[in-house]
Amino acid sequence: MSIASKWQSLGTWALPLVLIAGCGSHGKSGTALVSGKVSYRNRALNAGTIVFTPDPTRGAAGDPVWADIGPDGSYHLKGGATPGLAPGWYRVTVAAVEPGQPALGQRFAMPRSLLPDKYRDPELSGLACEVRQGRENSINFNLE
Repeated sequence: MSIASKWQSLGTWALPLVLIAGCGSHGKSGTALVSGKVSYRNRALNAGTIVFTPDPTRGAAGDPVWADIGPDGSYHLKGGATPGLAPGWYRVTVAAVEPGQPALGQRFAMPRSLLPDKYRDPELSGLACEVRQGRENSINFNLE
């Protein structure tokens, strides 16, 4: 048997083993379901957007994940095409606006925020939470 055919034979069974070893859960944290309700001054926020941004100061990384807030204040996060997001610490922001009235002579109006500006900034919102793997995370926010 030549050296070339020995290497080919070795590659036939060794390559699948290497690929299988690399496909395990090592380094992959999975996802956790996250939902909840958002209220402002003890009333359900009936529209808006909630954004969970991974908190790098607590070791989290990745892209922000957002969800629409429903008429009853509820939200359900989806990270891409699948429900949930990676476990870890997140800074949370919330934005809710309503259409404004255009000023005399103008065609468009600036929307009016229904919340204080600080809730749109992850550095100022004061909202943070930990998403834990292996359970459904029900995380409610009551904004003041």
